[in-house]
Amino acid sequence: MATLYKCPNLGNCNKADQSENIPIPTGAPTQCPECGANLIAAQGAKSSGNNFVILGGIVLILLLLIGTAAWFFLHEKDSATTVASAPIVSPVQPPATASTAATLLRFHGSDTIGGKLLPALAKAYLQQEGYNQVHQEDGAKEDESFIVGERKGKSEQIEIQAHGSHTAFKDLQEGLCDIGMSSRKINTDEQQRLLPALGDLTANTSEHVIALDGIAVIVHPSNPVKTLSVAQVADIFSGTLTDWSQLGGRAGNIAIYARDDKSGTYDFFKESVLTGHGKTLAASAQRFEDGNKLSASVSADPAGIGFIGLNYIGANKVVALSDTGVEARKPTLLTIKTEDYRLSRRLYLYTAEKPSNPNVSQFIEFALGPDGQRVVDSIGLVNLDPTPVASSDTNDARTDVRNQSARWRGLTKDATELATHIHFRTGSNDLDARANRDIGRISGVYSQPEYQHKKVILIGFADGSGSHALNCKLSQDRADRVKQELVVEGLAFDQVVGLCDDAPIAPNDTPENREKNRRVEVWIR
Repeated sequence: MATLYKCPNLGNCNKADQSENIPIPTGAPTQCPECGANLIAAQGAKSSGNNFVILGGIVLILLLLIGTAAWFFLHEKDSATTVASAPIVSPVQPPATASTAATLLRFHGSDTIGGKLLPALAKAYLQQEGYNQVHQEDGAKEDESFIVGERKGKSEQIEIQAHGSHTAFKDLQEGLCDIGMSSRKINTDEQQRLLPALGDLTANTSEHVIALDGIAVIVHPSNPVKTLSVAQVADIFSGTLTDWSQLGGRAGNIAIYARDDKSGTYDFFKESVLTGHGKTLAASAQRFEDGNKLSASVSADPAGIGFIGLNYIGANKVVALSDTGVEARKPTLLTIKTEDYRLSRRLYLYTAEKPSNPNVSQFIEFALGPDGQRVVDSIGLVNLDPTPVASSDTNDARTDVRNQSARWRGLTKDATELATHIHFRTGSNDLDARANRDIGRISGVYSQPEYQHKKVILIGFADGSGSHALNCKLSQDRADRVKQELVVEGLAFDQVVGLCDDAPIAPNDTPENREKNRRVEVWIR
C-alpha cells in the first residue's frame, strides 16, 4: 500500500510548485524524490492498509483507558473504605473563608446602609449570638462583603451587597436576598410587583425603619456660601445656575457631583429637590456609585457641590437649607429625629411579610432594639431613641414658623419636646412603621427617673390641603389616636389637642411635604 504526500519546498521544487501528489510505499522514507525535502501528508490522502492500523491503534488506546479508569475507581473505593474504618486523625484545617462559610442572611440594596451601618450591625449581631473571630471579608465586587464568624466549630457568614436601593427590591423579587436595604420608601410599582410573592411590603411587619439620616448639601470648606434655598439647590443641580457669583460666592463655574441612578440617596434627592421644582439633573454632573468617593471629590474641588448622607460628610462644609415659609436650618440631631429638616429621611429594611428564614425576624428585633440602635449612633447615623436632646442642639429648630402660632407657643411653654413626630400610614388611621415602634420607645423615655412624674402633651396637625374645619377634625383625631396607644402604656396626659393646619414645618407643595405636616408632636411637662 502507498500513502499520498506533498512536497512543501515551494519555489525550489517543481513537484511542490505544481502541488503534485507523491505516492510513497508503506515503510519507505517520506522524502521528495526531486529535492529531498521531508514530505507532508496530502489533505484527504489515505491508505486503506494504514486505516486498519490506525483504527486498531485507536481501539487499543480506548481499551487501555477504560481499563485504567476501572482500576482507579476500584482502588479509590477500597481506599475510602480503609480510611472510613481507620482511626480519625485531626488534620490542620486551613482558616475558613467567606466562600466556604454557610450563609445566615443576605442583605442587598442601599450603600448608605450597606457601606457602614449593616457591616457594623452584622458584627454586633453575630457577637451577641455567641460567634467568635467575627471579621469582615471582601466580596467578589466593589461594595460587596461578608461578615464571618465561628460558633461550635462552624464558620457562618452574613452576605452584604450594596449596589443601590433599587437592587433591594429587584433581588427580593428574584429570591437573591433575605432582607432589602433601602434609603427611600418602596414605591407603588415595586410594592405591587412584589405583592404576590412576598406580601405587602408597606405593612408594619415588612417595612422596618432602622435609622434616620439627612441628605446634606456639601461644598468645599473654603466656599463662603452658608445658606441656600431648596429652589436654588434645584437650579444648581439642574444646571440653571452655573456660577458661584450668582449665589454670593466667589466667581467661578459650579462643579456638580451626584450619586448614580441606582442610589436611593439620588432617588430621594431627585424627588425632594429636582422633581418638586420641575428640574432634572444636569448632564454635566459627575456621577458616583460610592458615597465616600463623591465626598472626597467635593473636598478636593473648591468649586464643587454635592449631596450625601450624613455619615459621608467627611471634611466638607454643610450648607443650611431654607424653603417657602421655613427658616434655613442644617441637619442636626433634633431636626433629623423629628424629621423637621427639609432633607431628612428614613433608612429602611424590607422583608417578606412571613419570612421563611428564621434569622430574619431575629436580626430585625436586634437592629431595632437598644443594642442595635447604639450601633446606629456609633457609625454617624441618627438612632430612633426619642429621648429629648440637649438644649444646645435645639437652636435651629426653635426659630421656625411654629412660633407664629400663639396656641402652639402656649401649649409648649416650659415643656420639653420628645425627639420624634408620630406619622400615619398613607390614607390610613394606622400608625406607620416608625410610629408603631415609637410607642414603646416613648414609654421607655417616660420610665426614666427624670421624666416619671411628668405629663404628656399631644399636639396633632393636618396639612393645608382641605377645608379648615376638616383639618381641625383630622388633627384632633390624630392626637386622640396616639393617646389611645399611649394610655395602654400607662402614661398620664396634660393636654391632647388638634391645631388644625397651624404651624407647618414644610410647604404643602408635594405629597412628601404634606405628609411631614400630618403629624403628632409629643411633649412632656
